[in-house]
Amino acid sequence: MKKKCLSLLMAIAMVLPVSVSVYANETPPPATRGEIVNTLLTAADAYTSGMNKEAVIQGYEDGQLREKEPAKKIEALVMLSRAFGELPKPVGNDLRSGTFGVEFTDVPAWAKGDIEKLAKAGVLIGNPDGTLGVNDNMTIAEFQTIIARVWALEGSHLNDDFYEAINKQWLNKSTISAGEIMGGGFPELHKQNNDKIAKIIDGLTGKPFAEGTKEQKLADFYTTALDTENRNKQGIQPIQKYLTAMDGAKTLDGLVQADLAMEKELGLSTLFRFTIMGDAKNSSENALYYTGLTTGLDKNSYVTEDAKAKEAYCQYITKILMLTGEEESAAKARAEKVYEMEKNLASVSLEPHEQGDVNKYYNPYTIDQFDDLFKEVDMKQALKSIKVDNTDKVIVSDVKLAQKGAEFLTESNLEVLKAYSKVQLLMATSGLLSDEFRDVANDFSAALYGVSGKKTDREIAVSMTKSTMGGYLEQMFAEKHFSPEAKKDVEQMVKKLIATYEKRIQSLDWMSETTKAKAIKKLDTMIVKIGYPDKWDTTLDKIAIKTYDKGGSLFSNTFAVTTASIDKLKAKLGKPVDRTEWGTSVYTVNAFYNALNNDITFPAGILQAPFYDINAKPEENFGAIGMIIGHEISHAFDNNGSAYDENGNANNWWTEEDFKKFKEKNQELIKFYNGIEIVPGVVNDGLLTLSENVADLGGMAASLQVVSEMSNPDYKAYFESNAKMWKSTTTKEFAATLSTNDVHSANKIRVNRTIVNFPEFYETYGIKPGDGMFVAPEDRVSIW
Repeated sequence: MKKKCLSLLMAIAMVLPVSVSVYANETPPPATRGEIVNTLLTAADAYTSGMNKEAVIQGYEDGQLREKEPAKKIEALVMLSRAFGELPKPVGNDLRSGTFGVEFTDVPAWAKGDIEKLAKAGVLIGNPDGTLGVNDNMTIAEFQTIIARVWALEGSHLNDDFYEAINKQWLNKSTISAGEIMGGGFPELHKQNNDKIAKIIDGLTGKPFAEGTKEQKLADFYTTALDTENRNKQGIQPIQKYLTAMDGAKTLDGLVQADLAMEKELGLSTLFRFTIMGDAKNSSENALYYTGLTTGLDKNSYVTEDAKAKEAYCQYITKILMLTGEEESAAKARAEKVYEMEKNLASVSLEPHEQGDVNKYYNPYTIDQFDDLFKEVDMKQALKSIKVDNTDKVIVSDVKLAQKGAEFLTESNLEVLKAYSKVQLLMATSGLLSDEFRDVANDFSAALYGVSGKKTDREIAVSMTKSTMGGYLEQMFAEKHFSPEAKKDVEQMVKKLIATYEKRIQSLDWMSETTKAKAIKKLDTMIVKIGYPDKWDTTLDKIAIKTYDKGGSLFSNTFAVTTASIDKLKAKLGKPVDRTEWGTSVYTVNAFYNALNNDITFPAGILQAPFYDINAKPEENFGAIGMIIGHEISHAFDNNGSAYDENGNANNWWTEEDFKKFKEKNQELIKFYNGIEIVPGVVNDGLLTLSENVADLGGMAASLQVVSEMSNPDYKAYFESNAKMWKSTTTKEFAATLSTNDVHSANKIRVNRTIVNFPEFYETYGIKPGDGMFVAPEDRVSIW
């Protein structure tokens, strides 16, 4: 079970949605030449002054326009080129997301000029064989998708593409920092927080502090993280004994014992992956969950047999194995076997959208049943070794993955398991080893996701200190960068939004009073966590941090903290859940809803400008952090969160009729957000992103209602603050990866496809039929 959060991966935002086709279950007819012209006269009107029909459709040699004949693709594209005239030169985000360098082999001479213009603009994609498909028919929906690419490139008319028009200046100048995968509002604030943390660390380094103080530990951890010379001297030595044990295993039991020995020392296992959190059916008590064997690529890359992903991943595995001393040919062969094993695991695993569904992930097994899953591994002994045997059940979060993993955990698969374990260990620790390992990881990111450059040693050291030494740094960050006044102000915003949500539930016309009462009870008991926890974690107090010259290292310091944290987690098994604990760092730029606790968390890290500014207009704050607060509240009532009651237990609180209506409304949302282009050729998945779309829609509904109740509300400030919050850019490769793995819609879709459901948007900007942002009232969606 994953906590629902605002943004697991801050999804890239690209191209404008088109209306849902009325031909839901049939193939739409091809567009006629006349329909193409009429579509363009409306679509290009704001971009080309004095445009008329004669300039768009010039007819055949005999003077006939043949407007009732189906339009060939080449005809439609040439007319589009004429209608829009000169196009802007792609820069910034448009240059990153468009398709360039394609020369189509089937373009007739009379159309070459227009097609070259569109190709240089990055708005055309062709067929795998290098053709454009000039004689293919084109539907209006397909044509509107290409028009939307041009609207995005222009970015000058908010009635057609609100997100692009509001953010165009930033998008055109946008860059992605070296070693990063995206830029935008979230990454920018993340960097600002990192800079603040770096200043805190700088204030500690080089000063004498008493041994055992938090200042000494922070300064010395950072020193080891920055000590490239000593880290490179150590090379692979910190994990050499574990690698030797894996390579030397003669039997399956030998490999298992090597893995369990490593787990005792590092808290790291490659074969046995468990976690401890609230029992979904009894959320007041902590339970043991088995998560199964993991994979290095996402499920979709394996299932679709993505050749580029396979090549990049196998090269990465080959290189890290070679860094351990293996010959290239042997390493390459092992990489192929590991890939095939992981492909088998991925093929049966849950889909990303299923992972938060309690009916999918909650599968309790008795200890005997769990042990019986594994024919050749003594799971009872493994549980005892890991010190998680003080329980009478194991909740298997992915049954088919567990079953497939058990099939691999046999003597006959010893060699591939040895390779798999070795690769998993190397991937888990490579950032703590020599620069060679980091360089290989950078090469992998570049090949798979288009990441360019790499972070500086200082940036990496700050990031490592921040993540590992959070118990101390978080407190310092909160004291310096989140005032009691801001905490109180945000708390008031949350109260106002919860009260507004209650009013909205009361006024629902599709829900019975019985279910409304249960929903409001869930709202009233929701735990709210703002800024920082009431008590700070003390795990670091018991840990010694040493520099290299005192016998420490980046590896030993990191795992000293890791093992202590894991021991703390194991000690919770079977104990009552502490609902006051935080599951995220204070400086995280994100927000969360935890269904098992029925709580919402807003760390100080995201409660910073431009998301929240105590001195900003209230409408601006409600358009940004207010919408985010409403978003997290809405997760209590999305397709996953709705399965839990006010105590965080998976327990049906719906009447049968109400739940049927709720599911129907979810289906409407799936269709509404589905099939919308993100980058050319890549579309949004309405089913994958359902839970987050429900939350976005509910979050905007609640925050916008708060604004509507203000005296003379400034709706422009609200909508434009919201659009600016989601500004984002990433590589085309990563945008495609997100489209099949991230449960969040692309950022642009989160803006453009959400605001069109609210009459205030239409009234504020004069949106009318024919505008790209217009959706007919009967086609708009709403749940909460």
